[in-house]
Amino acid sequence: MSPDDDPDPGEDEDVAHLRRRLDREHRARLEAEAITEQVTAQLYETVQELERAKAELESTNQALRDFLAMAAHDLRSPLATIMGFASTMNARWDKLPDDRKRDFLEAIERQARRLARLVENLLTVSRIEAGAMEARIEDLALARMLGDLAQEFADRVVDLSVSCPVDLTVAADPDHLHRILENYLANAVKYGEPPVDVQVTEAGDWVEVRVCDHGEGVPEDFVPHLFDKFARAGLAVTGGAPGTGLGLSIVFGLAQLNGGTAWYEPNLPSGSCFAVRLPRRTIPPTDES
Repeated sequence: MSPDDDPDPGEDEDVAHLRRRLDREHRARLEAEAITEQVTAQLYETVQELERAKAELESTNQALRDFLAMAAHDLRSPLATIMGFASTMNARWDKLPDDRKRDFLEAIERQARRLARLVENLLTVSRIEAGAMEARIEDLALARMLGDLAQEFADRVVDLSVSCPVDLTVAADPDHLHRILENYLANAVKYGEPPVDVQVTEAGDWVEVRVCDHGEGVPEDFVPHLFDKFARAGLAVTGGAPGTGLGLSIVFGLAQLNGGTAWYEPNLPSGSCFAVRLPRRTIPPTDES
């Protein structure tokens, strides 16, 4: 019996009994309220978890729908071209002149390359998301890599300039970095306008590379989705035929895999800048004497 339950010598027995009963009911009500609050909090957490799971499921379903929509066109289109030309050549081989055969074979080869790139992109996205891709980090001479890329794009970019300190290096997987920068340059050629500038800046322990063009830029409302899977930047920017929507998603994944990040920023007064930040390394000077 608690002190509150001790009877008052001057208190009527019925009144004392009523007081004790009221005290017990009060304590029971407090305990019930505490249990109710605890259960309510648990229910709230459960509801929040269900909402998060629902959002993730909706996101997954949307990604699946996007993939199926992409696959319906981007996989079917090159296959249809390959099958059509191959079937025609098989049926009319003796009647086709050599120059037509050559044209058909070139078309088949172009579409086969397109299909191979798409399959490679899909495999890369899957490996990144599954955590099955590793980065083989090396100290890379950035100016040399950018010079090689400029040569690769010499016949595709009318006006391409590269600004990079000759002794600057980054710590990255060479294949991954090449793919990131190649994707940025290809996007500038496909969706932007010349001149195209590759700018390298040092930021403490980091190196930032920006590939900037002077086209129309990316609509503000589309910017948050640029690095999403299956994001069709081509439609948003130019209204023309889009890419697969996987390139920038791969860029972002590879940048993170190499300890960095990737982003977009407008190139004022007009145009786009796609950037990547990676850890910096400096090649120590060598005595060649």
